[in-house]
Amino acid sequence: MAWKSQQNANETPIIPITVGATASLSLPDIHPHRPYAPVARVRSESPSSVLQRMDTNEDGLFQDDCGQPIHFTAGEDEEQILNQALNQRIEDLNCYSHESLGDFWGSNTDTGNLDDEEDEEILAEHNEAGHDNHRWAPYQTKIMFMLDFLDSLPHLRLSDDHLKTIMWVMIECGTPDVPLFSALRKLQTKLTIDMGIQTTRHVSTMGNEFYSNSAAQMFHLDWANPLVRPHIRPYVEVSSTISEFYQAERLMNTDVDLLQLMWADFKRAPGQHFYIKELACLQDGRFVIPMKWLCIIDKTTGAETECADVYHVDYEITTGVAHLHIDKVTRILATDLMSNILDLKNQGLEIRFDGVYGTEVDTRNAPSNDVSGNRSKQYNAHTNVYSANLNLPHHKLQQEYFVRFSSTSPTATALEQLDGFVEDIGPDHWHDAYDCLLKQEILFRLIVRVEPADNPQQSELCSHIGLNGNKFCRKCHAGGPAKEMETHVGYHSLYKEGVARTADETAREIVSQLVAATRGNEQNIEAMQTASGIKDPIAQFWIQQLIQKARSLHHKHISNAETQDSRLKDRKLKGQARQAVKNEISDNIERELVKWLTEQPAHRYSKLAGDSPLRTQIRPGDHYNKLLVLEGLDVHRDTIVELLHTYLLGLDKYVWHASHLVWNDVQRQLMAIRLQSSSVDRLSIFPVQGDYLVKYRNNLIGKHFKALQQVGVFHLHPDLLESEHGSLLLKIWKATGELGALLFYHAIDDMSTYLEDLEVLIGNLLDVWGAIDPNRILNKPKIHLLQHIITDIRNGGPAILFSTEIFECWNSIFRMCSVLSNHHAPSHDIAAAIADLERFKHQVSGDTLWEYAHSLASRSADVCKEGSWVFYERPDGAVNGDTAGFPARGCLTYAGRIRRILIPTSDPRGVNGLVEVERFAVSAQPDTRLNMPVLYRECASILVDVVPVQKIAFIFNAQHDCLTAECTIGDQSVRQERRITSLTQKVVKHGVMQRYFVNMHALHNAALIRNTLPRHFSKPKPFYNDRAAKHQEFADKVSSVNNKRRDAAAAKARDTRARKKQVQELQMSQPGNSG
Repeated sequence: MAWKSQQNANETPIIPITVGATASLSLPDIHPHRPYAPVARVRSESPSSVLQRMDTNEDGLFQDDCGQPIHFTAGEDEEQILNQALNQRIEDLNCYSHESLGDFWGSNTDTGNLDDEEDEEILAEHNEAGHDNHRWAPYQTKIMFMLDFLDSLPHLRLSDDHLKTIMWVMIECGTPDVPLFSALRKLQTKLTIDMGIQTTRHVSTMGNEFYSNSAAQMFHLDWANPLVRPHIRPYVEVSSTISEFYQAERLMNTDVDLLQLMWADFKRAPGQHFYIKELACLQDGRFVIPMKWLCIIDKTTGAETECADVYHVDYEITTGVAHLHIDKVTRILATDLMSNILDLKNQGLEIRFDGVYGTEVDTRNAPSNDVSGNRSKQYNAHTNVYSANLNLPHHKLQQEYFVRFSSTSPTATALEQLDGFVEDIGPDHWHDAYDCLLKQEILFRLIVRVEPADNPQQSELCSHIGLNGNKFCRKCHAGGPAKEMETHVGYHSLYKEGVARTADETAREIVSQLVAATRGNEQNIEAMQTASGIKDPIAQFWIQQLIQKARSLHHKHISNAETQDSRLKDRKLKGQARQAVKNEISDNIERELVKWLTEQPAHRYSKLAGDSPLRTQIRPGDHYNKLLVLEGLDVHRDTIVELLHTYLLGLDKYVWHASHLVWNDVQRQLMAIRLQSSSVDRLSIFPVQGDYLVKYRNNLIGKHFKALQQVGVFHLHPDLLESEHGSLLLKIWKATGELGALLFYHAIDDMSTYLEDLEVLIGNLLDVWGAIDPNRILNKPKIHLLQHIITDIRNGGPAILFSTEIFECWNSIFRMCSVLSNHHAPSHDIAAAIADLERFKHQVSGDTLWEYAHSLASRSADVCKEGSWVFYERPDGAVNGDTAGFPARGCLTYAGRIRRILIPTSDPRGVNGLVEVERFAVSAQPDTRLNMPVLYRECASILVDVVPVQKIAFIFNAQHDCLTAECTIGDQSVRQERRITSLTQKVVKHGVMQRYFVNMHALHNAALIRNTLPRHFSKPKPFYNDRAAKHQEFADKVSSVNNKRRDAAAAKARDTRARKKQVQELQMSQPGNSG
């Protein structure tokens, strides 16, 4: 996110499209309650004593001490009386019914029109005693705050009736200061408005209405939030380890005008601001022009140093002439800057450059998921737009706390909603905020950087035709007709990235389609879309109208003899002359329709300035995808390959399907039993439910495939590899697991080596698929799409950064807001409800801190327990004859399994804790079958090291070598309701051999494992040395198979035609059918 102090600027990258830690609320102490008049209660008195104390009102009716009317009856039982009393109490609390509340929210978007005087009167009724409640500001009482707290729990949403019932129970129990339900709602609305969060109405170019919460208003809260602001990273970072988007190549090479514009030393001189492309003077008297602000991360200590890349300026003091050296960029410490351009001007310094430059090198301007909205099985589709602040670290963005909801609609598409989303986004749109760290007002801007989503949604954001088109890749021009793709050149092209698409060429293609639609030839438009792979949803809305209008006008002016152009009624007009007239009429119709298009939609056209050139142009946003022209974003490049939908629900799913499809029921049950025995220690997954995975094998979701990818290969014994492609099946599981472990890296130490390994592993995976089924390469676009992840990681950092799983989890909050709305105006009601949640979250964040409870944590922050496998260091280094340790990161490292954790009772935090670790040796070479390191005991006796907790480096997953140990399957009692039952289930009985594999397919700590183990354990090896030759072999195979299929189909068609002909001849030969 970019920022600057009030006359300066900075930017905020966001993601239009995450589950978080729970806040621990630290609430103020209970304050003295004000006097409270309890509600009248039933007393155990005789009827006569009650009647003697009763008064009558002006209507002659009996009333009690509180003025409430009393009714007498002789026919109701006690239960009925209680039910009526309960209903009356709830009615007394009711301010808005469901219908009237819906009318209230839907009546006026400008909630600022509420009657403030009436609001204050209602609130004053509950604070008339005037007790000191300032500690609960902006709430009048603690009760009001606690009720707002109950109403703002994101995962425990309460309906209006729930909340009214709670308030009625509080009143019945004598709780003081319980407000009216209407007073609570009024206060909540007022607080949300005061915080600046507004839910605004939008009408899309296609006429659909929806409501959204402003992205700028949401992100401006981050700067004022003491829990968020310390984590915001405003500068591009230079680090040897790439773990964040702001450390990757994309921002390093982006336009400097779209990065941080300003730097200031807020400790030494907070009012002195240095801008890029402006002349400045260093402390040693040299002149420079800063071009980029950076933060350098020290590899050893992690210390951060703010720097600047600058051009040096040679200045001749006698002549006042300066020369700018733009051929070389130098990096300096930002703190070396002494005077900015304003300081130099105040000093009377006049500088003339010997080129075309001024004192400023360049001018500057100062100041996306489908989800169901129901809990039932009925699918009530909504399209949601979320965003996240990419200037925050990844471990923060994986918490629901940092997800920003923008809008939802059951009718408006993502592109329609994003058109409203980007209204306050761009390099020239500045927004003010309060920086709680600097304690001053600042300006910031929002710039879209990436667009993660599932593949169909990303295709829509790119104006792409989708995965089912001939040109199926949204990122490049790969694809084409089937016959072309079956050739050697065409088939091999799918094994690599094609020529990259660009947003500019896509915009030009869409404009061409719109203009072509004015000719009325729908087949021509479809041919253009098929050939280019471009089909924009917004443009398609206008194309359909243009085609209908063009056909109508062509019929009127050309085809209809009664209404056609008078020149065409001349029978003497023939040949080329007649065609020339028709062409002229068609050109006039085209111009007329293009003019009509530029004036649409009317409600937007009317808002354009009279002299605006946009009035005569086909405009992005109005007529086609506005994201195509959004500065700082290239939708083809920045719709990054997302792991959940492309790898887990793509490649992993294909492997699982290809495997269980060839197994019989006995083999599937065997796989289920083995999966059940998998160790899941530090695999970041729940215990593997083998029976479930096999039973519902065709309905698994991402978490299931993540589990199968990490442990599945260990259970593929020869008895499950008996099919035609058995050996290849093992290869595909190995290739998928090896690649998956790399793809889920959280940090990359050596980007070039990492990408080289990734390229080999992706190639291996594609090659094995080609060997198993060459058609799979043609029919499954995700296989080709996976290759683009190499470029995405180079540009944006680890692929895990852009996982959409946190947004999928956040959908549960949205869903409950949808369920509890009145469904009359779902887009508005949900956006308003979530705006209230954002408001309350921000309020309580100012008074709370996060707390995390850890037992024993390794240096990598892994929670370790008894039985966990860890890499650790001995405090005394190596011992004589020790062969288990190996050098890693400058010290001797060991692998072992924790036996016990010992924490002194005087040290509850465990700082001086000790850990007993059973030491295991690591094999010199990987296992020949699985290509993984093997753990084994060095001797018959158990070797135990006792080490301080600080020596535990990190945790890893290990799996027992059941094949070598000849583990058997036996019976085990089933536990139900915490009791042992007479039922049994089949489980794996592990043998006594202590031989384990280091799980190289594990996602957790995959980078640490590879950095710790010797390189030969993780260096990828190609399956085929001559890949091109193999691809030709695959192409020949697929061409042969498909040619046979086509020949068979043609022969079948000929036979069918022959039979039909014989039948016809026979029918004709029958008597009575002649002639």
